[in-house]
Amino acid sequence: MFACSLRIAVAMGFALLLASCSVFFGRSIDRPLVYYVRNVTVMADARIPLDLIESVDRRVSAAIAATRPPAGAERVVLLVKIDRLGFGEGARRRLAQAKFTVTATSVETGQPVAQGVFTVNSPTDDPRWARQALAEEVAARIRFAFSLTTPRVRKPLPQRTISTRLASEPPPIIVPNARAASPRAASAAPQAAPRKPSALTTQNTAVPPPPREMAAPPVAEVQPPQPAAPAQPARRAADIGKGTPVEQGAVGTIRLRPDCDPAVTPDCSASP
Repeated sequence: MFACSLRIAVAMGFALLLASCSVFFGRSIDRPLVYYVRNVTVMADARIPLDLIESVDRRVSAAIAATRPPAGAERVVLLVKIDRLGFGEGARRRLAQAKFTVTATSVETGQPVAQGVFTVNSPTDDPRWARQALAEEVAARIRFAFSLTTPRVRKPLPQRTISTRLASEPPPIIVPNARAASPRAASAAPQAAPRKPSALTTQNTAVPPPPREMAAPPVAEVQPPQPAAPAQPARRAADIGKGTPVEQGAVGTIRLRPDCDPAVTPDCSASP
């Protein structure tokens, strides 16, 4: 009886221990969960290639951006830790294999609400595409676990050309080193009738005109400078008579003509 009670107590204790672990670490991801995923962080040690980490982070971030937030869902952030990178077993021994852990942490409380450990294999052993294919497998497993939308791959569309020419119109004639005429102008222009070749054709040779002499530039006539009028000597005070407008003791001259003075110059006439 005592042994049976002891077994029941040990079993209950083990069950409580498992329940406490599940509450502490969150529930395991065994089916798709619905959360409002806000962000993702991918981390690994130095043995994991950096391009693999960047590829996983880029793919999961694109899936988060393409997912419509569900109404009333709890907001979480994802922490992806790549634990091991190696090769598979058996028939998959040549395929790359990655083991990683995903933890969803609540934004409000900061406590983990879900956690899962996953193992994925690369679908190809080609060294050129094996790492990118493995990153896509990791991102696809995370998208499925948290109900994320797979982002669409944008394909470049061919450049569309716009033409106003009808299908019934003839194609335009393109002359090299000349501006191409529009289809409407080509159709509107009247077609000239072909000319009949004449029996006698004369070839006119253009004779260049004789060179012309350049006219000399006009030369302006330069007038020689005219000599200035000789200066008139000043009259002495003794020669100044009474009744003149010049006061006594002053020296001055009164000229009746602007060019000379008859009182001073003998050859100057009195009349202007």
